[in-house]
Amino acid sequence: MKSSIKLINHASAKICVDGISIISDPWYEGSVFHKGWKLIHELSVEETKKHLEKTDYIYVSHEHPDHFSPSFFFNKKYKAILEKNKTKILFQETKDKRVINFLKKNGFETIEVPNNKIITLKNNVKIKIVKFGYIDSALIIEGTKDKILNLNDCPLNDLTEIKNFKKEHGKFDLLLTQFSYAAWKGNEDNKDYRKNAAKEKLKTIINQYKILECKKVVPFASFIYFSNKLNKFMNDEINKPHIFHNILKSEIDSVILSPGEEQFIDELSQNQNSLNFWKNEYNKINELPLDTFDKSIDFETLKDEYIKYKKNIMEINSKFLIFFSSKIKFLKFFQPINIFLLDHKKNYEFSLINGFKESINKTPDISMHSESLLFIFKNDFGYDTLTVNGCFNASKEGFIKTTRSFAIGSLNSMGLKLNLGIIFNYNLIIFFIKLLKKVSKKLK
Repeated sequence: MKSSIKLINHASAKICVDGISIISDPWYEGSVFHKGWKLIHELSVEETKKHLEKTDYIYVSHEHPDHFSPSFFFNKKYKAILEKNKTKILFQETKDKRVINFLKKNGFETIEVPNNKIITLKNNVKIKIVKFGYIDSALIIEGTKDKILNLNDCPLNDLTEIKNFKKEHGKFDLLLTQFSYAAWKGNEDNKDYRKNAAKEKLKTIINQYKILECKKVVPFASFIYFSNKLNKFMNDEINKPHIFHNILKSEIDSVILSPGEEQFIDELSQNQNSLNFWKNEYNKINELPLDTFDKSIDFETLKDEYIKYKKNIMEINSKFLIFFSSKIKFLKFFQPINIFLLDHKKNYEFSLINGFKESINKTPDISMHSESLLFIFKNDFGYDTLTVNGCFNASKEGFIKTTRSFAIGSLNSMGLKLNLGIIFNYNLIIFFIKLLKKVSKKLK
């Protein structure tokens, strides 16, 4: 039985191997990342229902909403099909169990897959989930004839890291990987940052393909546009399939699929109609609908939410380490941040130590809408969402200061805490420092 791949949308593809089928990351409609992203091409409910038929497993790579979409799992029509098929949800083993518990609570059959352990599915198909960083994961599928790697948007970029991955996991018949940048890449005037980020993505695809000795690569997981009036400028340098395919084809064997297109893996070839489809869709990007933050949150509401936010942070994490870190000025952790709220047209000082108040300082570290600040206060993953949706402006130093204050929420959202034990978590510390250095080098 021949293995096949069908693109459904964005990071969602249906892989059929040895008589079983696995769909990845089902997000097919709606806005995500707090009014920041939308799909270039949305699917109708009827189209989605057809794709879900005869699905044995659904793999969710990580908790970001363009991969784990709660609205998909809440949809009664989709759930009925999954229940009829006895579809099981595959998810990585995590400390907080948040996603797996959500799925179980809502009646889904689940398989929690330990990191880097081979699991045997129906028909003796082998899978392995490989964790990346502190949230991402990749899926390896191995049947009797084909071995497939779904990297989605895992940060497998460094040459040494790719070579080490090859040593541990071998080579692949098919690679699925992200093709464009997917987070804030500087303010509107920092066009070069975005241009270089787009080029780096293509270079990474080439390196992944060559080092992992892949026979074919299907670029995906980037079929989105920045869909807010505050971040639409970030669409200016995104990689467009009909353009970058011509760049890649001289180096590697890549195939761009259109939604619903299915091919046998050992016969994958480029369909010109698929390139034309995406060319038409991307050419209309400036006509696609944009979200706005249309509700201004007053200062008193923000202050009340700040108090709850601070209380939650102080209960989960070590107060001593927060205060101690704030006193070491050169580290810039938990320093006061000057936030300019665009809708208020005012500056406010935020500090976990000194409170939230109006500021006389006229030089902001970061500018955003009050809805974004409220979102940060109400959600531990709020700042992570902001850095992905890019609905803000920040100076180089301001971005570093802001990250070193708000990132504690992101830490907590991953089930980690700022306490004495974190001192021994060298990987986390190195990961955080490398990430900040990488971004700061590219900011003006």
